[in-house]
Amino acid sequence: MRRFALAIAIAGLTGSVLAHAESLNYNVVNLEASSSKEVSNDLATATLYVEINNNDPAQLADKVNQTLAAAIRLSRQFTTVQSAGTGYTTYPVYNSKTNHQDGWRGRGELRLTSRDFAAFSRLLTQLQQPLSNGQSMQLAGIHYGVSDESRKAAEDGLIQESVKAFRQRAELIQRSMEGTGWRTVNMNVNTQAFEPPMPRPMMMKAAMSADAAPAPTSIEGGESKVSVTVSGSIQVQ
Repeated sequence: MRRFALAIAIAGLTGSVLAHAESLNYNVVNLEASSSKEVSNDLATATLYVEINNNDPAQLADKVNQTLAAAIRLSRQFTTVQSAGTGYTTYPVYNSKTNHQDGWRGRGELRLTSRDFAAFSRLLTQLQQPLSNGQSMQLAGIHYGVSDESRKAAEDGLIQESVKAFRQRAELIQRSMEGTGWRTVNMNVNTQAFEPPMPRPMMMKAAMSADAAPAPTSIEGGESKVSVTVSGSIQVQ
């Protein structure tokens, strides 16, 4: 008797699952809706570097590290600028005529980020002037983007717009199919941001004297496109 009752229960459960699956096998439509907006880039990230040649690798590393340390000390005076890390590489230098090694070249990099473009511009200009150890940094490039806070705020608004557009399309499909209603089977939300490419740094004129102060660094953030796509399936009833 117990086995018979268990068999009936399993059969009933299987039947309800199959019935539910069969109910989703008709009038299922896939659709998507998107929305996007241009968002002002409020975050700038700059990469600066110093390159030094020396025959002694230890002295070379010391000079590069001193320059980076001086640059970091200066950047700490700007409270709205944050350090995004440093890097150091070294490689041999060869004589173009003899093809023999002439010495070593070291390159130190400093990455900085800030949302305060005015202060950032002043700092970058000062870093390209002689620092406390007599060396100066060079600007490799500036990358602009949208901060996490601004991106989230934009995405939250676009998600609401996209879901509303999804529902409007679902209602349009329902009316076109002469249905009495519809229900959501599944829904996916995808976000994406398209940031402008990093511009190439302008090369300083060779005629510029060594003690000439560099022109103020111009920072223009521009805009990035943030988009949200809502996709999924509905069943028209």
